[in-house]
Parts: sequence; C-alpha cells; structure tokens
Amino acid sequence: MEGNRLVLKLVLAQMRVHPARVILTSLAVVAAAAAVAWVVSGYDALVSQFDENATKYLGRYDLLVVPAGGRPGATPKMGEQVISALRDDAGVLEVNPIAQSRASVTAAVTDQAADESSVGLLIGAKPPVNGAPPIGPMLVATNATEGAYEMVDGEWLSGDSPTQPEAVLSRGAANSLKVGVGDEINVTTVANQVRMQVVGIVEQAPQAPGGRRRGRGGRANRGNNASRNGAATAEAKTGRSGSGGSAGSGMSIPTGMSSMLATNAVYVRFDTADIVNGYDSSPALLQIALRDGFDVPAFHQAWDERLAEMRPPLQAVDFDSVREGLAESGSVSQKLTQAYSATGLATLAAVFIIFSTLSMGVSERSREFAMLRAIALSRGQIAMIIAFESLALALVGWIGGLLAGWVILSIAAASKPDLFANGATLGWTCVWLTGVSVMVGALGAAVVPAWQAMRIRPLDAISPNSDDLPRRWPWLCLVVGLMLILIAPVSVFFVSMEDATRIKLWAIVCYPSLLIGMAMVTPAAIIASERVLGPLLAWVLRLDPLLLRGHLSSNLWRTLGATLALASGLALYVSAQTWGYSMLEPFLPGKWMPDAIVGFQPIGLDSEQTAEVSQIAGVAPGVLPLALEQAKVVWPEGQAPRGMGKDNAVVIGLDAAQAIGGETPMLQMRFVEGTAAEAARMIAAGNGCLVSEDYEMATGKGLGDTLQFTPPATPEKNVEYEIVGVVSLPGWQWFTKFSGVRRHFVRTGGIVLAEYDRVHRDFGLGDRTEFFWLNFDGTQSIAEIEESMQTLAEQSAGETFSAAGVGQVTAYRPFARLTATENVHRSIAKRADGVIWGMSQLPLVTLAITSLAVVNTIIASVRARRWEMAILRAIGTTRGELVRMVLAEAMLIGLVTCLVSLAFGLIAGWCGVGMSRYSGAFFGGPPTFIIPWSHLAWGFAAALGLCLVAALWPAFRIGRAQPLTLLQAGRNAM
Repeated sequence: MEGNRLVLKLVLAQMRVHPARVILTSLAVVAAAAAVAWVVSGYDALVSQFDENATKYLGRYDLLVVPAGGRPGATPKMGEQVISALRDDAGVLEVNPIAQSRASVTAAVTDQAADESSVGLLIGAKPPVNGAPPIGPMLVATNATEGAYEMVDGEWLSGDSPTQPEAVLSRGAANSLKVGVGDEINVTTVANQVRMQVVGIVEQAPQAPGGRRRGRGGRANRGNNASRNGAATAEAKTGRSGSGGSAGSGMSIPTGMSSMLATNAVYVRFDTADIVNGYDSSPALLQIALRDGFDVPAFHQAWDERLAEMRPPLQAVDFDSVREGLAESGSVSQKLTQAYSATGLATLAAVFIIFSTLSMGVSERSREFAMLRAIALSRGQIAMIIAFESLALALVGWIGGLLAGWVILSIAAASKPDLFANGATLGWTCVWLTGVSVMVGALGAAVVPAWQAMRIRPLDAISPNSDDLPRRWPWLCLVVGLMLILIAPVSVFFVSMEDATRIKLWAIVCYPSLLIGMAMVTPAAIIASERVLGPLLAWVLRLDPLLLRGHLSSNLWRTLGATLALASGLALYVSAQTWGYSMLEPFLPGKWMPDAIVGFQPIGLDSEQTAEVSQIAGVAPGVLPLALEQAKVVWPEGQAPRGMGKDNAVVIGLDAAQAIGGETPMLQMRFVEGTAAEAARMIAAGNGCLVSEDYEMATGKGLGDTLQFTPPATPEKNVEYEIVGVVSLPGWQWFTKFSGVRRHFVRTGGIVLAEYDRVHRDFGLGDRTEFFWLNFDGTQSIAEIEESMQTLAEQSAGETFSAAGVGQVTAYRPFARLTATENVHRSIAKRADGVIWGMSQLPLVTLAITSLAVVNTIIASVRARRWEMAILRAIGTTRGELVRMVLAEAMLIGLVTCLVSLAFGLIAGWCGVGMSRYSGAFFGGPPTFIIPWSHLAWGFAAALGLCLVAALWPAFRIGRAQPLTLLQAGRNAM
C-alpha cells in the first residue's frame, strides 16, 4: 500500500513538472473521446426513442395486421373475408385497410431548380423503377375518416370528392419536398402523373421497423413457414420470385421493399390511388383499433392462429413487435457500426498519443529512474509509475471528452436542430465506448514505455545510455514488418482457397498483419527519410544539412510515437480514397455505351411510332431498337455458381451487324474472348450471345458455353444461347439500375447481348418495341429530346397492359424514360464522391486530433537540445536558422507520415479491391487500381500543414530565447 502511495506521489510530481505536456496530451485524448461521443450520440438517441417511435408508428391504432414472411417486394392482398371477420369481432372497434404503392413525388413548382443529386439526375419526376429501392415517399391509400397520427398542420383528407385530388404528407415527406399545406405536388407512377394539393401534414415515426417481426408467442411463425413454402412452390412453377415476372410481356410494377406501413408517406383516398396507379388498389395491411376492455394479449389469443392459417398467412404486430423491429432496423445497425469504427480509431489515436508522451518521459528520466532503482523501487514499481501516468492521462481525457462532447452537442443541437435527424443524446453506450477507447488505448500505450523503464539499471544513473538498444533493431523490424505486410497480398491474389475462408482470413489475419507490419517498418522509414529527405529539406530551407542530422533517429521512440499517431488517421484516409475510387472505376459507363437509352414504358411503340424515333430532332442517324427482357437463369441442378448472387440476367436483342459489326459499330466494345466479326456472324446466324467479362468471372461461363433462361411469359419452357464472345462492359450496373431495363427484379447478375428476332421470339415480347439505344447529333439539349420523346409516348395513352400481382393496368400517361450516359456518369460520380468522402471524415478528424502529439514531440525535442542550441547561437547561428531547424524537424515527421501512410493506403486499397471479388456485393469485374492523387494531395497537405502549425509555438519560443538562458536551462536539465 505504501509503495502504491509513493508511486502515486511520483506520478503527480512528474505531472507538475511538465504541465504543458500533460495539458496537450489530455487535450488530444479529450478530443478523441469527444469525437467518439459525437458519433455514438446518434445511436444513443435512436435507442432512447424506441418507445416513443413505436407509439408514433402505431398512432391511434393498437395493432397492425400484415403479411407473415414472404419475400421483399411481394404484393399480397388482404382478402375481404379477413377484413369482414375482424370487423365482426366484438372486441375490434375499427379496421382500416391500407394499400401501398411506389411513386415518384415532386413539388409542383415551375421555378424550382432541377434536382442535381445523384438520384435526381436519373429519376427526378420520372416513374419509379424496379432497379432502385424506394427513394421517396410511398403512396398510401386509406379511407379512414380520421387520421391515424397527430396533425402538425392542416386537416385530414375530406370525405367528399374535391375538384383536385387531395394529399396528406408525413412530416418527413413534407420536409424533403419542401412543401406545406396549400402547395401542390406531382405524384408519378408507370401509368399516370397526377397533381395533388397538400391539405395536411401528420407527425410520424422517423423510420419503419426493420428485421423480422413476429406475433405474440411466435405462433405466426407457422405462417412464415407456410408463406415461404408457398413462395417456393410458386417460384418453381413460374420461374419467378416475389413480384417478378408478369403475365404476358408486360413489365412488373415496382413495389416497396417491406410489407410494413410506410413512415415516409403521401396519404390519399383509394379512388385517387386507383387513378394514379392505373389499377384498383387492394389492401395490403390493416390498422386495428380495439375497444375499451379488450386488450392486445386478448387479441393475440383470439386471432394469432386464425391469421397464421389464412392464405396468404398474416400476423398481428403490436407495440412490442414494433419496438423490437426498430431495434433491428438498418439505421440502428449503421449507427452502431459507425460507433464501433469511431471507437477503434479513437483507441488507435489514444495509443499513439499517450505512447509518444510516455516515451518522452522515459527518455528524459532515465537517470531519475536509475536513481529510484538504486534507492528503493523495484522494476514492478517503475512499471507502475508508467501505467499510472498512462491511466491518469486517459481518465482526464475520458471525463473531459464526455463533458466536451455534451457541450458541443448541446450547442450544435440548439444552433442547428436539423443537424441531427434523430436527435443526439449522451447515453450509457456513449459512456462505455468512450471509456473503452481511452482506457484500452492507455494500457496499450504503456506497454513499450514500461518495458523500456524496467530495463534501466541502477548503474545508468552514473552514465546513462540513451541508446541502449543495438542500432540494428530498426532493420530487423523492417524485415519482419515486410514479411507481415506480404501476408495480405499473397493471401488475396495468389493463394487458392474457399471464398468464406479467404474473407475470414482477411479480417482475422491479413489486415491486422498489415497494420502491425506497417508499424514495424516505420522506424526504418524514419531513419531512411532522415538520411534522404533531410539534406533536401535543408537545401530548401537554406540550412546546413549537418544541423538536421540525427534529429529524428537520436530519439527514435519519441519520433515513432508521433509518426504512428499521425499515420493512424492519414493511412486510413489514403486507403479509403484508394479503395473507393478503384472500386468505382468498373461501375463508370465506358466508351462502349451509346449516348442514351430510351424506354417507352409501359406500353412501347408500334412499328410506325418506332420509325419516328430516328426523326426526332437531336437524334443522330442509326437508332438501334432493342428486344429486351429480364429473365431467370437456369443453372445446372438449380444451383447458381458461388460467385453469382443473382439468379437472373437482362437479355438484350439487337441487330448484331449494326451493333458490333463493320468498321464503325454502334457499340465500341473491347473483346476479351472472341472477335467482333465472328461474334456478329454467329449471333446473326442463330443462338449466339455475348456476355460481359465480370459475368464470366462470376459464373465461370465463357466462350463456347451455353446459358439457359426461363421466359417470364412462358415459364413452362427454357431457351438456350451459346456464348460466342466475352466483352468488357464497364458501367452496365448503374445503367441498368435506373433505365427501367430491370423489368421484374431489383437486382440482376449481368447483361447478355443476342440477336433481335431470336430474343423477341423466345421471350414472347409482342409487336411493340420498348427500348432503343441512340446517339445525339448535338443540335438539341437532352431535355428537349426527352420532351419530344414524351410527346411520342403519349400517343399510346389509355392503352392497357398486364402486370404481375395487379392484373390489367391502364396507362393514362405513358412515359418516355431517356437515360443519358452523361447523366449516368455524373450520377454515380456524385454518389461515389459523397460515400467516399463520408468514409474519409473520421480519419481526417483523427489526423487533426493526433497532430497534438507532434506538438509534444517538438516541445520535448527543443527541451532536450537547449544546450546544443545555445552553443549554436554562441558560435553564430541566427535566430532564423534555429526557427527553421525546429520547423524542419516537424516537416520531416510530416513527410515520414505521408510516406508510411501512402504505402499502407496503397497496399490496403489494392488488397481491398481484390477482396471485392469474393465478397460479391461490390464486385464489378477485373480489379482496377486507381490512385486519386488529387484527393490524396489534400490529405498530405493537411498532415504537413498540421505539423507546421504544431511547430510554430516551440519555434517561436526558441527564436526569442537568449543564448545565456538556453545555456542555463540546458545545464539544469543535465
């Protein structure tokens, strides 16, 4: 006990001796903890609002009756039998049927600027498409005489038939559209576009429940199983899943991704929804209000089994189920992932910041520790001094970080309420994650300094050895570090193994080895950079190179701590930028793609109208009609290849001679296997087809192999095509996502190019043409061409088509969807920029926080060399040269950090791109490695700038100091 008390006194005494160092280190840890608090507060806010949001979600109703199980996008209908049975129940006060459908909703303001967002460029006021998930409000049909939610403004839908259709918006929808009561909106579907007046705004929960909802006691799970079995049976018969495929050649109506009630909604009457959709809307879920004296458990007891036995199976969702679903929603998972990422980065920052400070202390106090060892203290007590110092710094940083986070959040929430969509709260998750980040970081940081201190011998008090380790250790670390680094690329690119094994190996072994290896090569990088870059920097700053010799390597541990602290942020920034833009490259539209694809949906054009497309002003000669269908692939034994996660492809029929033949084909594709001339001949002659390079890599289907498809119109038969060429088609993913060519499924595995007449016949596409590839002649703008296309499309207004799940649909206003390649490129670039820069924000914040470690390093370096600087001043070195010496040391640390971060970022990014082939979700084809030098330059400039700023105050002080003062201070330090 007495020993611990003595250790504590020594720790406090040391802190009093170096208050500036303690303050700077504590501020850095405070900033790291505050950054974690900022990120985690969003998660805590969501968790704290589960009860409130579950109540908001149900509104004035007690339960919802929804489909049990089923696939996303399915459109089951509530039968009139179940609605009548529920209304006849004595305990049920009200049953409100709800129908939901997808629509594009925009403000009907003529002077509003065009939407230049990544989605607005391709969707805007156009109808929704199967390829993209719901991105705006859902159209919700209800005949309730009273709103389910609190009215924020205006009034509920009237019971009369107004001259103009009415709509009530959820608050979230109104805010996103920037409209209020009295304003007008346009609601657009594949069948119509209707202008409505906003008569009210209601308060709804910010999000719908996610995950799997279940009824009380899990009894509805039997319904889930029945639903899955039924869906599997239907799929086996029809070759479709969910809502995929239509009867006949019609497209499938885009549907939502959840069977739960939408919270981002436009409420209308059923008759209005029928006009908008072009078909009679059928209830998809029910809102249930119970009478007084009949509670939710009683309803479950009476109805759970009956609902589970219905077809389709149903289940009752109550408050507890909604709350559980909110806890499993994607936004909660995303916030939690962000919280863990912030905690990991803060832990790294804390490790290196505190490590740098402790290393300085051990180096400066080697004589003191030797005397303490000679007098009384054991090795263990010396180690305890280091550990107590580390924990003290962490404790101050933890408490200060929580207080700073609370103050910053309070100020931000008061000044900009919209900054936190779900609020911001410091909860227990925030407390323990910030504590974990700084305490674990502190303990990790103390290991090496404690080991160094324990190695000090009592005799070192007489003649301390500042470099008690052999100078060859950095080079041994370099060899070991390089071996560790090589594990990652070798495992990713050169060793054959199962995909699941490779993914686990990457997460558990390869990436940690890469981190450790980079840390181990850093000492050698410091020494090498000092020898190579030191003279160059001296020449730039007009200094004698001898003045910079040994500044970094003479106190290698101190420099190592500062370098790794900075690199913990900058290296992750480099890897995020490199990986992100390398992954983006295969998804950008290539030169093979024509200027645009236009889809006349949902009706298409007859032969006379087809001829008019090439006559539209602004369209270049050589329009290419397409016979197009999205069909399921028939795999041997029903098992898709392990690299193919989607069971369908978009089959495009075209004139092979015009598309790929001749000297100037319309599609300028690069052939990976086969030749253009031979492929054009074989496609025109029979059942030949082309597949993309990434499709071959994912499926193993190459030149000479065959592909079989199940036509949606005739699921009882299969059609077969032979692969006669493999081509590079970069960008096909984004182009198919928003152009409407994904007629039945949200996701698709690739595109297959074949002969027009063969595709038209095999898939029963009827006598109308929906899609055309075309080029522009430059005489008209894209908007003007699209307007002319729309005029042509509206010639088919009033015609009908058949769609799966809804039957006959009347196209009151057919649409011409012109998807320009230029806009596709801009859209994906905008989206990628936003995502990649979002990934880079936390590493940049970490870089800014860890720059305080450089301040500590420079102050310690100046303090240790005061005697040397006094001698230099005495023999004629100017103040300016001393100032430039200090700045040069900071610049050298910044340069080493940039080099180490660049090496780590490039290797991690390269391996990350290689791993995309095995993870599936982001696989776009052969790995491409892009180094975005312009973006990396901003990160490097920030690192060098922060190093310079960190050195300004120490440089200013040393420049003002008198030689005699420096001599006295240096002598006292000896």
